[in-house]
Amino acid sequence: MYIADSINFDFPENQRGNKKDLAIFEQNLWLHDTEIRYLIDFKQGRWHLSMLYISIHNPLKLLCHYLDHYDSQKKAELYAQIFQRGIRKDARGTLKLNENAYNICYN
Repeated sequence: MYIADSINFDFPENQRGNKKDLAIFEQNLWLHDTEIRYLIDFKQGRWHLSMLYISIHNPLKLLCHYLDHYDSQKKAELYAQIFQRGIRKDARGTLKLNENAYNICYN
């Protein structure tokens, strides 16, 4: 296995980590119970794909993660469906968000 010479492996020993280094593990706990949806936007001639992680317990808690951009809308939708099936915890899609959870009144 070849390792590039430009990679620096000199790390100071006995250095304390920061609390923010473990933030990804705290987020990981609530990401287990999320519904995965995708958002496709047309910007500057490209179709941009973002994945939305929406908590099923608190629908106001969500995370948007930008993935990539594509040439056509059909290609973006195909990749979105593939990513959605691969990312979500439940393969059958049984974790669903309550659509009335936002309780928006337009009066």
